Amino acid sequence: MEIDFLHRNIFSIDWATVLFVLTFATIVVTRITFPNRFDDFVRLAVSNKYLSTYRDSNNMKSGFTISMFFVQMISLSLFVHYIVSLTGYSQLSDFTVYLRILSILMFFVLVKYFIEKIIAVCFNMEDFAEQYNLVKVSYRSYLGLLFFPLIAILFYNRFTFDFFIWIVLGLFLMFNAILFVLLLKNYQKTFSRFLFYFILYLCTFEIAPYIIMYHWFVVSKT
Repeated sequence: MEIDFLHRNIFSIDWATVLFVLTFATIVVTRITFPNRFDDFVRLAVSNKYLSTYRDSNNMKSGFTISMFFVQMISLSLFVHYIVSLTGYSQLSDFTVYLRILSILMFFVLVKYFIEKIIAVCFNMEDFAEQYNLVKVSYRSYLGLLFFPLIAILFYNRFTFDFFIWIVLGLFLMFNAILFVLLLKNYQKTFSRFLFYFILYLCTFEIAPYIIMYHWFVVSKT
């Protein structure tokens, strides 16, 4: 009798399922705990009420902001991990690689934040920096919330890079651009007072890091 051996399927993203459930639970708990604030937050793209109401710098350390920042980090790290897996540098099921990506993102964000704080103190513009960071975190957390269900679809449905991922990347960049334009529009008077420092900050902390990452991930690997 000839025995047919079947290859064991070791592909598993159970760890991602746990993260999706945990993130969804965080969104639900935040919605229950801060119902009015959450309702204002989900209308951030069409209404300025959220930023007008919660503009105090103390809101940077509030439970709502921290919860939404957690959602943002999980969404972004899972998205980056998915893109990296499509390039062939890792497997989608590799939890170790995901932890490295999450750690790098967290380190990048925290170091960037503390350097901004130091520069703000040096130039005596702490209030402006705190206000700008609060608005920026709000917009990016909003983007992370919007992309969370889309990232879940990506993880459980394997799409070809040419067909689907360019669309997702385009949407991600487009939403970032729209949110940034809204940020400039709503706070142009504040930015005009610190125009030189804002341009310097924009080039150093918002543009240069992404150019470096693009060069490292794309140009140096080709």
